[in-house]
Amino acid sequence: MKEAEVTGVRVQDSLEYLSETTQQAILVEQTKRFGIASEMDLSSRLQDPQFLGQVWEQAGELERTVIRLFVTSASRGFFSKRSWEREIAKEHRHLSVALTKLRRLGLILTVRKMWSEIGYCMPQEVREQMTMYLLPEASEAFVSLSKTLPYYISAGRGIHLDLFGLLVFIRDNQVPVTQKGTIHRRMSQKMMSLLSLSDEHVKGLVLPPLDQEAREGLCLTVTLDLALRLGLVQMHERRLVIQPSQIRCWLAQSPPERWEQLYDFITQHYLPHGGWWDAFAELMKQVQLDQWCFLDKQLSMLEKAGFTPPDDAKRLILEQWLHLLTGLGWIQLGMDEEHRIFWRWNSLPRLTAEEGWFVDPAGAITIPPLVPLRDVWEISKLCQLQFEGPLIRGELQARMLQTFLSSGGTEQQVMDIIRSACAHPMPEVLAEVLSQWAKTARQIQMEPCFRVRTAHPGFIEEWRQIPDFCPFLTQIISPTDFLIAQDQESALIATLRQFGYEPQVLSHTPAVSGGIGTQPDLQARNGLFLVERPWDGYAVENTFPEQMEGMPEIVSLPKMWTQHFQSYHPQSLRDLFKRATELQLEVEFQQKGKDRLQGTPLDVRVEMGYWMVTMETKTGKNRYRLDDFDRVRIVVPQYLY
Repeated sequence: MKEAEVTGVRVQDSLEYLSETTQQAILVEQTKRFGIASEMDLSSRLQDPQFLGQVWEQAGELERTVIRLFVTSASRGFFSKRSWEREIAKEHRHLSVALTKLRRLGLILTVRKMWSEIGYCMPQEVREQMTMYLLPEASEAFVSLSKTLPYYISAGRGIHLDLFGLLVFIRDNQVPVTQKGTIHRRMSQKMMSLLSLSDEHVKGLVLPPLDQEAREGLCLTVTLDLALRLGLVQMHERRLVIQPSQIRCWLAQSPPERWEQLYDFITQHYLPHGGWWDAFAELMKQVQLDQWCFLDKQLSMLEKAGFTPPDDAKRLILEQWLHLLTGLGWIQLGMDEEHRIFWRWNSLPRLTAEEGWFVDPAGAITIPPLVPLRDVWEISKLCQLQFEGPLIRGELQARMLQTFLSSGGTEQQVMDIIRSACAHPMPEVLAEVLSQWAKTARQIQMEPCFRVRTAHPGFIEEWRQIPDFCPFLTQIISPTDFLIAQDQESALIATLRQFGYEPQVLSHTPAVSGGIGTQPDLQARNGLFLVERPWDGYAVENTFPEQMEGMPEIVSLPKMWTQHFQSYHPQSLRDLFKRATELQLEVEFQQKGKDRLQGTPLDVRVEMGYWMVTMETKTGKNRYRLDDFDRVRIVVPQYLY
């Protein structure tokens, strides 16, 4: 069975593990249940708020109870079968039936470990929508503050800029990795100085194995872990190397897209486990940018919705989540004179990148926060960048320009890079300076070429007389050897074969600049460590449960007991009531000469020589002699069907 990561599993990812037959069965069940005429496929339907709203509105109370349990008590919507049965011990049969109904609708998926341990998972989009039906309006926690409140930890400039600075450093420097997969202390200190995320921001991370990590330097560990998971960096031959193709894709994303991707990674791997944590993260997502929220009010909203945060929930949220988001530059925290905590989203990481940089005649460059990162990446090849909060400064340098040219760049490319995002025409004086630097760089040039070696001097002498060979013989270095440019290789081979020669072409590998391929190593994509989670190892199972799955005892009841209201032999009557007691099923009964009643038998035993049954009815608990019953029938609840 192919494994799927259960945490935060999305609808589309999970449906890939279901066959067409299973998906069609779910669609038929949805249509039968709700009378839907929509032509949406299953994936679209399970992500459609209108459909999920219809499910919530028409769900029975037992189904709503199951949905609440998956939202409020399950981490990321996951229950192992064992934890599920503990959760519903008091109402096992009723809620098991409701669970089966939701599984038949596709709202909850069956997952299984290789060794047959079963679990249940509610896909992320379904869980998020159902969470919103339980939570109050996010606006209940909104407040208006006349001024920005102080907080004892300053915010980071933005994890996208921290990652960017780290990538530039790895690109321009050799970063060795020890056998244990760590960075040498001296190098790690240089890299930490590039970050605005600090150890103070991440010291609250206590998920295993993060609780075992050294607190000093944990900010760098977290940032590198994120770079590895995103595929921007890879470990290769005991050193860190960048992945140019992945970086190009990442830089080309719009700021909102980049933020969504990073937020998804952070919540999947660093958000503590637990239903109330998931709900708080969902509540945060409903808050618009730059809107202040009162943390105490949001915690009371969770309790009102049925979640059970611990007594020290405020401290846990601050230390394990909000401080991290502050370090990532995503939120701003504030505390008033009464030590009440407020927070708001920072809009800057999610605003559209549409600005340009400013260059003065001396080559000093000022880069505002909303310059596209792909442009900043290109200019970083020509100048050393310094981060001042969200602002970036740099100065064009002769040394870096000459390095760029010597690695294959051209003077025109330099001019194009500077002009590409310049908010004004480039100063003419600067263009002259750059041209002068470029001339200096061309005084000594090293170019790759091929050496062609012949068996004896006669070949070259003969080819001198043939016009087709003359373009290749401009760099003869000996009677038997000459050099050709790399781009002449295929042309020379074709010419030799045209004149009847068969050259021996020795294999050669082109030099690769700045990376080791286009596809990152899968192990590297896992990051520096694997956060331990209770749902690891489970995979979505291709199954469509039977309507009475898990209820064989009810199915096996004699039809006479459930379909006929009649009298029984005393022994059969005792057996009927004992079975109804075990299965917690109601019994319809009538005493001689009295009206029909209905109740749930709680206990059947002999007292003073008579068989007595204790029944829970509308009027409370009552005791009856079995001998007084005239007719009885076990009532199988309609919701089972």
